[in-house]
Amino acid sequence: MKQKIKSAFVRRHMSEEDNRKYEHMLQKRAEGERRLRTSMISHLSTLNDGVIAIFITVMMLEIPFPTSERTYWDFVWSVLVFLVSFFIVADFWYDSKQIFEAVKEADHLVIVANFLFLASLALIPVATKWIMHEENRYSTVHFGAIYMLTSILLQFLYYSALRKRFRDNIGLFFIMILSRMGFLLGISAVLMLISWFQPHWAVILYIILPVVSFFMPW
Repeated sequence: MKQKIKSAFVRRHMSEEDNRKYEHMLQKRAEGERRLRTSMISHLSTLNDGVIAIFITVMMLEIPFPTSERTYWDFVWSVLVFLVSFFIVADFWYDSKQIFEAVKEADHLVIVANFLFLASLALIPVATKWIMHEENRYSTVHFGAIYMLTSILLQFLYYSALRKRFRDNIGLFFIMILSRMGFLLGISAVLMLISWFQPHWAVILYIILPVVSFFMPW
């Protein structure tokens, strides 16, 4: 608003020729911004691919090699934890790909939402490392809390990217997001409760989350 007022004030003190040049400059600027919003989708998608690949690599490098027969089952358990985390991260990657394939441009809110989503997703390797080194109720509940936070931020990214497409039915669009989020958060809450009493079984049950998410409709 301030920019528009300032622009109108400046143009009142310009000649007709300068006004035409100024209008042409504004059109070029708007075209540049549209091109940037359009190209930003592919940039964000490529960025997510690289960052998520690093997350998976970090989790894999945390798997300890067995040094004796006694540590072999620790190795097996770490591999299981890695696979659970791997499929959860892969599911988030797949969902973000679906979002970017459904839109043609990304404005500032989409960029902010995507970086918040990546920041939360970056905590999954940390939680995975914690469970690998010390499996207890705190590490497992922490893992579930991170999953819950990342799910919320993924839905925020979904809303940010598609809000303009559904502006005529924004109420129904919002209800759809809330219903999906409520289902995922309900499952997360149950698993976090199981984590508090049975951490070992909770880690195994976490594999259900990406499977359910894959088969849930948008």
